[in-house]
Amino acid sequence: METLVQTERCLPTTAVPATASASHLAPVGLDAARFDARFAKVFAWYVDRWMLPRRFHAVRLAKENAGLLAEAADHAGPVIVVLNHPSWWDPMLAVLLARRFMPRREHLAPIDAAVLRTFGFFRRLGVFGIDPDDPASLHAMVEYVGECLRRQPRTAVWITPQGRLTDPRVEIRIRPGAAALAARFPDVRVVAAALEYPFWGHPRPEALIRLEPCEVGGRSGAGAGRTAAWHRAMLEAMRRAAAALAELAVARDLRAFDVLVGREWGGREVNPAYDLWLRLRGRSAGISYEQAERTAARRASGRIGRGEGGTP
Repeated sequence: METLVQTERCLPTTAVPATASASHLAPVGLDAARFDARFAKVFAWYVDRWMLPRRFHAVRLAKENAGLLAEAADHAGPVIVVLNHPSWWDPMLAVLLARRFMPRREHLAPIDAAVLRTFGFFRRLGVFGIDPDDPASLHAMVEYVGECLRRQPRTAVWITPQGRLTDPRVEIRIRPGAAALAARFPDVRVVAAALEYPFWGHPRPEALIRLEPCEVGGRSGAGAGRTAAWHRAMLEAMRRAAAALAELAVARDLRAFDVLVGREWGGREVNPAYDLWLRLRGRSAGISYEQAERTAARRASGRIGRGEGGTP
């Protein structure tokens, strides 16, 4: 599945059926979007405030580069965000990032046309469908998105250039669509995002995000027309972001992340009834980060005995 995120005004003609203008925006082999601004806004709120909090213990963004999306939001030209694709949840994290960091920027994204036929309401979010295995889809996508960016330069395009779900432990390889698109716009800004979903000290998983700048010729906007150069730059940036996020995931250092959704730590660990029982006894079902850190320090110094603070 290619990634999904809302778009606002960049595809106005696709909201009406079979006009000449709509046909121009939707080349043969491409399933056009039918954007509904109010629906997209409500859906993004639902993802942020209801869907992600119920499914994840927390959604965390690496602090070291959290400003990249805010800087991209202020960029005068188009923005491309390339993401790895380890999970069904990746489009929902793209929706969250777009809502939190780029609320005034228009957004656009491709998706596998087969998936779009199943989840038809995605069209109302501004998502268009392509066949990732058809070589003609590359030209169709570049023309479609290119026309959108010419009409509205302040558009963010969210793409998973791996083209299909791929385990984060597999070395990243990408398709050329995102690079071909970046090469057409000299003032483009590109950001790579890595996603992971590890289980830490809670029954629900964490959703982790780390970003990495992507540049060609020393500037993100340099090298227009050089698809191969953009392809290499995107691949390297995505691999750097993934490697750095893997280290953060292994370290489990909460101080390295900002919490976008959920709690710093703690929260329900088993079920509401048991949580209530623990609270009545003056105890908490949550795991304190500071307590875990002190226990690890004592274990490392040899001041903690067998059976204390966890398994030896």
